[in-house]
Amino acid sequence: MSGEKADKTVESAAEEAVAATPVLATKGGRETSDRILYVGNLDKTINEATLKQYFQVGGPIANVKVLVDKNNEEANYAFVEYRQPRDANVAFQTLDGKQIENNVIKINWAFQSQQVSSDDTFNLFVGDLNVDVDDETLSSTFKEFPTFIQAHVMWDMQSGRSRGYGFVSFGEQEEAQKAMDAKQGFNLNGRAIRVNWAAKRESQHAARPRSNRGGFRGGSGHQPFRGMPQGPHLGGAAPAGPMQLQGPPVPSPVNPQAVEAMIRRAPQRVTTAYIGNIPHFAQEPDLIPLLQNFGFIIDFKHYAEKGCCFIKYDTHDQAALCIVALANFPFQGRTLRTGWGKEKPSFVPNGAVPHAAAPAPVQPASDAVPAQDQEHQQ
Repeated sequence: MSGEKADKTVESAAEEAVAATPVLATKGGRETSDRILYVGNLDKTINEATLKQYFQVGGPIANVKVLVDKNNEEANYAFVEYRQPRDANVAFQTLDGKQIENNVIKINWAFQSQQVSSDDTFNLFVGDLNVDVDDETLSSTFKEFPTFIQAHVMWDMQSGRSRGYGFVSFGEQEEAQKAMDAKQGFNLNGRAIRVNWAAKRESQHAARPRSNRGGFRGGSGHQPFRGMPQGPHLGGAAPAGPMQLQGPPVPSPVNPQAVEAMIRRAPQRVTTAYIGNIPHFAQEPDLIPLLQNFGFIIDFKHYAEKGCCFIKYDTHDQAALCIVALANFPFQGRTLRTGWGKEKPSFVPNGAVPHAAAPAPVQPASDAVPAQDQEHQQ
């Protein structure tokens, strides 16, 4: 698929969204904590003890957590919890936009989840959400099932807008399966949604036989991941984004802060993910069932002899989710390398078949291997 056609496909999809108005987290059932502050753009030299000293300007602090993200080379994140709302407000007003060490920090109120899920919950990933779908809309779509617990959209901490996917929790596996079957492809606010198990434990998967079914839709019959750790960060914590439904073991749950950092490492116009260190014998039917779970695939190019592929997704965020989730992911005896990718098609005269050279990825993840180094590590 040419870049021009791909762009038109994206434009058509956008037009079909019926000019939806992006909803804000605070307008759709997601409340912000009045005691917990999100601290962004934090200098990497700042540890929890040092940060606590700065933020005690507001009053007694209950907890401080600095999140070190290897995918973000520039800054860390942190959450500061106060005992009293007024103390949090004082710190917000005093420190927002101030320089701490080498960075100017950005403070927001952290989003909080309505309910904490336990290890007895079964969680579904819901993707391809329209921009106007909020927590309440997503909940109303699934609450008809008896053991429904909660639903929440993943929000951008900076803008407060939807990331285009969310998670739904159920008390019983059977009801979660029924919900997935019933709502697969359901038209929600003008867009067909995708529903998969959020994740599952590798130990559960290990007992299942390997399947290499191809296609752009995963199968069912797999065991879900039990439990959804919750927290105040990035729209409420969630298990990993969409995960593979068969084949190799699925990645560990994705850190939302890692996805947020990866999103910012490339321009919004870049929607292509790079996957490297792929075994030469791997085929498209082995890769597609894994890759399609992160979003709608517009274009896919697999360079078997180079051990890499490029996946053009519908959105920038979907590509970022893929990059983070598959970094160091074990695949057919290899450990995958990921990064942002951008293909530069060359001119081919008279319909000649071009040499399948793999372009180098743009701004790869910190643990990614540049394409030019791939042949030395195969």
